[in-house]
Amino acid sequence: MNDAAAIRAALPVLVQYGHVDRVVLQAWLVRYGLTNVQARAAMRFIPLAFGREVMKGMGVSFPDTYLRVTGDQSEERPLADEPFFYGAAALAPQLPPDAVTTIAMQSAEMQALNAALHGGANAADLVAGPPVIELQQGEKTAPPRPWWKFW
Repeated sequence: MNDAAAIRAALPVLVQYGHVDRVVLQAWLVRYGLTNVQARAAMRFIPLAFGREVMKGMGVSFPDTYLRVTGDQSEERPLADEPFFYGAAALAPQLPPDAVTTIAMQSAEMQALNAALHGGANAADLVAGPPVIELQQGEKTAPPRPWWKFW
């Protein structure tokens, strides 16, 4: 299954089972046809993209990067290089707002910003740091885009 199809397959699972344990959620995503790598990417990047869609237009500043942490090493990487992030970001405006919000609330970034707003912060004054995506030691991720592919 390609990434675009995996994102679409993941959406009903994230809406229905997004509140369960991460291991159980990954198992549901795999059951719906995603690979383990795709399931982990869906759990990490779809809620992040949807959270940013919900907060769009409120004046919150978001970075275009994320911090990828593996063990004691970290690396800042562009979100534009993550197919599940940009694919979900492009799809979010086309979906029912309640589904987008349900998935968005699974993002730690969205939860933190929501708490700040409920605490009385002004959205225009909020500046988010890069989200942290933690990988387990030895975890396989999707291969980088080949240098010869320009699309």
